[in-house]
Amino acid sequence: MAQTTAEFLVEQGKIEGKVESKQDAILKLLQFRFQDVPEVLSREIRNIHNLTHLDRLLEQAMTAQSLEEIDTHLS
Repeated sequence: MAQTTAEFLVEQGKIEGKVESKQDAILKLLQFRFQDVPEVLSREIRNIHNLTHLDRLLEQAMTAQSLEEIDTHLS
C-alpha cells in the first residue's frame, strides 16, 4: 500500500524530532561534562542527521576524557 504525502510528512517529522532530541542530548552531556562546548563542535553535531552516527557520538560523549576525543567525522 502506497504511503500518502501526509503519512510521509508525519514520518519525516518523527525522524527529525528524534535527530534533534539526540543532538540536544549529546550537546547537553558535553556541556555538563566539559562546561564550554566550542561553537564549531556544536555546529558539527547539529549538522549530523544520521541516527546511527548520533548514537556513536552519544557513546563518545559518555566516555571521552576530553572534547578532543569527540570525533564528529565517524565513518
